[in-house]
Amino acid sequence: MAMSTSRSSVFTFESTVHSSHVLHRLDEQRCRDTLCDVTVMVEGQSFRAHRSVLSSCSEYFSLRISSLMQHGAVVTLPPEVTVEGFEALLRFAYTSKLHFVKENVLQIRNAASILGFRDLDEACFDFLLPKFFSNSKSSSPHVKKMLKSQLLTLNS
Repeated sequence: MAMSTSRSSVFTFESTVHSSHVLHRLDEQRCRDTLCDVTVMVEGQSFRAHRSVLSSCSEYFSLRISSLMQHGAVVTLPPEVTVEGFEALLRFAYTSKLHFVKENVLQIRNAASILGFRDLDEACFDFLLPKFFSNSKSSSPHVKKMLKSQLLTLNS
């Protein structure tokens, strides 16, 4: 006599808030320096973070951190990355929100490019940079030169 097994239906529940709650809790942990396992040095300032968060967001960290075995490792960023640029990206990694102003958007764009930050579309910067700096009367020659350099980098 052959036994037949009844197969039950499989259902899936997908939370629309779970991932944002996890990020929020990780950000709270970072702010309290709880379970942080890496220190990032930028222009002499230190930032504590979680390896898993940084390596999930950035090609640079994915390559650098995966080779570091010790808990509490220190990663020093290249001198081209500024505190202002990195700090905004660190907040983005933990909140999925990029906060910027006209005065730091180029530094953030540069840091995002160097660090290979995922989920920051070039289209975001392609759209923003010309809007911020299109008024030639209000932009200094230094800012215009930086913008031109950034736009050339974006288009190559």
